[in-house]
Amino acid sequence: MVPNESVRVLQRKHWFALWKPGAITVGSLFLLGIINQAVPDDAQPVRDIAVVVFLLVFAYFVWKWFDWYEDLFIATDKRLLNLHGVIVRKVEMMPLGKVTDMSYQRDPAQKFLGYGVFRLESAGQDQALSVINYIPDPDKHYRQISAILFAPPQRRLSDKLVPASTGSKVPIS
Repeated sequence: MVPNESVRVLQRKHWFALWKPGAITVGSLFLLGIINQAVPDDAQPVRDIAVVVFLLVFAYFVWKWFDWYEDLFIATDKRLLNLHGVIVRKVEMMPLGKVTDMSYQRDPAQKFLGYGVFRLESAGQDQALSVINYIPDPDKHYRQISAILFAPPQRRLSDKLVPASTGSKVPIS
């Protein structure tokens, strides 16, 4: 973070972001069990291939878990960031001053599981940070970010200074 910037929201994506790799891994484990039971004892190479395929699928799941773990959504008092990537770290950023509209949506399944999708818009520009998926507890985070977006602007330095005197105390006629 930059100096004079305070973090207001620091949130990892919802665990449901791992549903696809998790389902693939569980499905391949069941398939491995079926192959292990169905293949005769003399077809050991088939079992070996099935185990290697399962290990590759499991490695894919572990990779996706690390990717999920490193994926962070950060809202500061000056900007919104999405940090992601395991080997190559990527940062998507939008200054709060450029956000013209922010909304979120939740379908019934998302509401049941406790996550939502944020949509950010800026004036006439296509931003890298426009859709943020799998935000946990979006009601709370939407209110927190809206409070930052719609907070009264800081008083200008000139407003804080005592007005200069008009000069002479002798009235001008």
